[in-house]
Amino acid sequence: MSEVVIRTIVEEECLPHSPKINAKVRAYIWQYIYEEILVPKKIMADNKYNYRLTLDLVKFDPEQHKFFTDSPFNTEVNKFRPEPKFNTQGNLKFSSIGVVSKLIDNDTSPEDYAKIIYDAFGSFLVLISKKITKEELDRIKPGLDYDYINSFSYPATKDDCDFFIV
Repeated sequence: MSEVVIRTIVEEECLPHSPKINAKVRAYIWQYIYEEILVPKKIMADNKYNYRLTLDLVKFDPEQHKFFTDSPFNTEVNKFRPEPKFNTQGNLKFSSIGVVSKLIDNDTSPEDYAKIIYDAFGSFLVLISKKITKEELDRIKPGLDYDYINSFSYPATKDDCDFFIV
């Protein structure tokens, strides 16, 4: 199995307003999609590359956020801006997923966070692969284990959030 690193990038000055959710939640969401969709379809499931996905979560600001990428996962409260492909450097493939949401702040619940992250990954995957559809991602989404998602200390410590701080 390829190594997949999932990280959330946060600007230092935005730390106080960032969701305080344990990084294990985003890892679980990715692992769930990986096992349910990617492995059966043989997408990102070989040992040829390692992968890094970076999430950039931003609170919606109507003055700043006026234009959005078209995504089937966009809603009135969540807008997704995934890069349309992986960049490659040696055996590393990397990409980022921008998320602008009215729900992103330091009070974001683990459940809301999980749903946003799930749709962020979905927005990226349907963009990079014709083998994956929003409908199949929507179909398996109810299978997420919210008992597990809510089992971590909330709010999480900065260390448990494991932010990539810039």
